[in-house]
Amino acid sequence: MATLGKIRKHGWLLLVVIGIALLAFIVGDGIKAIRPTQNQRFVGEINGDKVSIQDYQEALDEYVNVVKFARGTSSLTDAQMSQIKDEVWNQMVTRKLIEDEVGKMGVTVTPAEIEAALDEGTHQLLTQSMFVNQQTGKFDKDLLYNFLNEYKEMDLNNTPAQYTEYYQNVYNYWKFLEKNLTHELLLNKYEALVANAQFSNPVAAQSLYEGRNNYCKLAYAVVPFTAVADSTVTVTDADIKVLYNKRKESYHQYAETRDLKYIDIAVVPSEEDRQAIQEEMNEITAQLAEATPENMASVVRLSESTVTYSEVPRTAASLPADIAERVAAAAIDAVEPVYYNEEDDSYNTFRLMAKTTGPDSIQYRQIQVAEEDPARTAELADSIFNALKQGADFAELAERYGQQAEPQWVASASYEGGAIMGDNATYINALNAMKAGEIKKLDFDGASLIVNVTGTKNPVEKYQVAVVKRPAYFSKETYNQAYNKLSQFVASNQTAEEFEANAEEAGFRLLPLTNMQNTAHNVGGVENTREALRWAFNAKVGDVSQIFEAGQNDHLLALCLDKVQPMGYIPFSEAKDMLRYEALNEKKAEKILADVKNVKTLAEASALENAKSDTLTRVTFSSPVFVSLVPASEPVLSGKAAGMEVGDFDGPIKGNGGIYFIQVVEKNQGAQTYDAEQEQKNAVATATRSLTTGRLVNELFSKSKVVDSRYRFF
Repeated sequence: MATLGKIRKHGWLLLVVIGIALLAFIVGDGIKAIRPTQNQRFVGEINGDKVSIQDYQEALDEYVNVVKFARGTSSLTDAQMSQIKDEVWNQMVTRKLIEDEVGKMGVTVTPAEIEAALDEGTHQLLTQSMFVNQQTGKFDKDLLYNFLNEYKEMDLNNTPAQYTEYYQNVYNYWKFLEKNLTHELLLNKYEALVANAQFSNPVAAQSLYEGRNNYCKLAYAVVPFTAVADSTVTVTDADIKVLYNKRKESYHQYAETRDLKYIDIAVVPSEEDRQAIQEEMNEITAQLAEATPENMASVVRLSESTVTYSEVPRTAASLPADIAERVAAAAIDAVEPVYYNEEDDSYNTFRLMAKTTGPDSIQYRQIQVAEEDPARTAELADSIFNALKQGADFAELAERYGQQAEPQWVASASYEGGAIMGDNATYINALNAMKAGEIKKLDFDGASLIVNVTGTKNPVEKYQVAVVKRPAYFSKETYNQAYNKLSQFVASNQTAEEFEANAEEAGFRLLPLTNMQNTAHNVGGVENTREALRWAFNAKVGDVSQIFEAGQNDHLLALCLDKVQPMGYIPFSEAKDMLRYEALNEKKAEKILADVKNVKTLAEASALENAKSDTLTRVTFSSPVFVSLVPASEPVLSGKAAGMEVGDFDGPIKGNGGIYFIQVVEKNQGAQTYDAEQEQKNAVATATRSLTTGRLVNELFSKSKVVDSRYRFF
């Protein structure tokens, strides 16, 4: 048990006692098991290998359980789940691509290399794990191995259930960590192979040094492209096609996308709905005023308040801002008249029962006693408590009974906000009432606790308050009216043409959604639109959907499929609008060049109509020049200046923002001394830095076949 005591998280895990749940978490439906149909058994394909629903679901379950354990929670939000689903898929793709690539070369990660990584203990996965020595702040291999030995030898029949569960969670956490460490080491080997293929030579080293160390001062004149009116030049599709062919690789997409038009109705409360809420809140206010301490929790619960009731006083920080502001000024036992808060569209009231001052953080330690015989529990608890009162060492007694000896800190923020009642409230209230150095015995049904508070911090004002916060909501009648209106429109407009043409006249706003991939998590930022997404990727161009109920049952969606863009190169017809601006500048450049072909000096260039002049003080070959007068980045000027001498003139030069004329005013050298060997190393390092993990994986991805069909199931 000693290792368990060292590696367990501070905070919530240390508050768990037998028979007492400090906080009650409501676990949602979680991840439902997927039952694939006979023809839909796969969520995707990676390099020709199909990924089954079962494999993906197992990987997802594993990751979810690790995240929940690491965060100390029993549930995750929809947004967190969406992120995790993508992370799991991306990990599966990355691992497969890397393993296939290095597998061709026979590269693997051996057990000895894993052991070496554990000995070194510097890998980020290890230094951020729970196997970190609290004294040194470093990964502790002995801590890990001690745990694994204890786990292997653990006697399930004589170990409390909560310890067994915790040990299993820690073990699962380690196996997940070990698997990811193996993959990271394999990825490091692949990166090293590519990086070590980078070479330099003395000629390149000399060029790199001169490009960085030599610099010059340039005087310039520029005629910006903006000086030429768009109406004075003509751009044809043939002109744009030339640019398209040059940039074609930039218009390659690796997944099918779809363009949609959709209607999103956010159902909101009517004036009649708001009046009904006000009347309900008036009744609740009367109930709060009459409530006794015994039935206060019931009143708050039945009111459907979004703020839970707790028998533990709470700080203002744990209350909604509007409630906290009013509670601070409220009188004891007074009931706040119903008020409307515009920021969260809610109706509110509360009753303040008491104000008190208590610590924001408490350092404590405890010994729990829970024998099978209640009489034996009471006898043993009294014996331990009396021994402590007579001066026995708390840490020694804790270790004697196999429990945590070191004191731990708990902050109000770790439990405030929960519906803490009964024994849980008794426990927390007792901690808050104790002074530093005090020891108290707490008796509960089936267990006793001997608690020692060793320190407190930050005394703050706390409130015993019953809060009723009711967000404004719409009635069934209001929802039905909105649904029927949209239903009639969809029924009478069953083609995309009709849907788009008649939406505005019917009082609906038609919204565009372009380039949507099947990896999207929602439509237009609205939650719970999974069914609408599935429809979008099963529909045909021109189809109109049924009505989808989405959001928190407060949105109605109807969609039509406008266009399907298959995987591959975006057609010229789709890309030409994106290239039109560049083609326009090409034509303007031709026009300006024709007008300035006889310019021979910088003075003549500066005198040109619409010309702008200035100087650039430190121009090097190693980095592009930024011209603020245009404004634009102009690498061509750096290249031109590198080959010029003092007094040399050059132009016209076509840049990204205009036509330039330049003259070298000064040339200088930096203070760096040339070191051929070091420059070669710098060249390799520069090339290697660009070989990021993401870039390497993207390169593999672009040359592989990856099909993501998760939208059908998840």
